[in-house]
This record gives sequence, C-alpha cells and structure tokens, in this order.
Amino acid sequence: MNYLEILKSAALFKGIDDLQLAHLLKCIGANQKIFKKGEFVLLAGDNPTRIGILLSGQLHILSEDSDGNSFFVGILNPGEIAGGALCCAGVAESPISVMAKEQSEVLLMDFSRILATCSSSCANKQKLLINMLQYVSNRNVQLQNRLGIVSVRSVRKKILRYLLSFGREEIAIPFNRQEMADFLAIERSALSHELGKMKKDGIIDYRKNRFWML
Repeated sequence: MNYLEILKSAALFKGIDDLQLAHLLKCIGANQKIFKKGEFVLLAGDNPTRIGILLSGQLHILSEDSDGNSFFVGILNPGEIAGGALCCAGVAESPISVMAKEQSEVLLMDFSRILATCSSSCANKQKLLINMLQYVSNRNVQLQNRLGIVSVRSVRKKILRYLLSFGREEIAIPFNRQEMADFLAIERSALSHELGKMKKDGIIDYRKNRFWML
C-alpha cells in the first residue's frame, strides 16, 4: 500500500517534497514492518535506537508503576511518531512501552543513520533534524500540560482542565473510560462517579467519548 500522503503529513517530513522524500527514506534505510495486535513496537527497558512513524492501525503508549502494573498514557494514530523523543534524549532504557492496539504498520528508521552525514541528501537530513527538534519541543509542551492536569488533586478539576484543554465546546476525546482514567491518573470508578455528578450539575453533557461543555 502507498502511504505517501500519510508520510507527507508527518511532522518529521514537513517541507520535503515527494522526490526528496523518496531519496531520503532510501538514504536512511527506512523499512516498513507489520505489528500484530498486542505486539510491542518498543518495550520498556529496551534501548531505543529507531524512530517509527505509524502508517496504519493504532499504537498505545504504556507505562509501569513500581509494582510492575502497566497503565495507559497515550495513543498514536497514523502519521504520528513513536520513539522520537527517546532517541533524541539518548536514553539507554526506554521508560515506556509502545504496543499495537490492532494490527499496525510502522515505518522504522535507524536514528544513527539519520544523524550520519552523506553527500546526496544532507539538505534533506537537515530539514529532517530541524523538524525533529520542533517535534521534541512540542512533545515537551504536551507533557508539561499533562503534568499540570494530573497534579491537580480534585477529580472534578482534573476532568475540567483536561476537557478545557481542547479549547472548544464540543469535544471528541481519543480515549475510552479506562484510558481516560489512566491518562488522568484516577480510578475509573471515581471518574465515572464524578462525570455523572458533573452532568447532573449541568456542567457537562456526554455520550461515550463525546463531551459538551455547557
């Protein structure tokens, strides 16, 4: 399958045209790999050396608590990047796992080949590295925003702060209830209870993953 449009929409390849992109992917030895449902693209504790761009399917980002229990922290959809920030940070062991929620195809790129210089596509690599820097900076902002949400003690205020972060009255969140609870670092029962109270109080309305700020 031709995933050119997805790759062109990826943050890493901003400003790189079709012909340049084809040469660049060949230069850095990019290859596509299919991951079955439940298979790990990256496992916590592994040395992250490759950057992945999701071409199809969906990936879940998982973390572990001190007891070894995995919990959900994020979703990656087609065009989004896996492992980019970890490779740039040069971490020896990944603190998170990336798992295929469904059968997924990922374009994998060796980070060391991205950094290596060559005569044929240095200008394109420079664009790629600039895009990478911008991507890592944006990811840092996103993480800071999430830390601001989970640090709030009140369950209601956590929910409101998360929903208001979308900046609009009608919201379709990318999580189911368990995933939303994990993302907000609260128990699912506490989340469901508070959502019911907020609906009764006329603050929000919702149906499944769609929310309306009243």
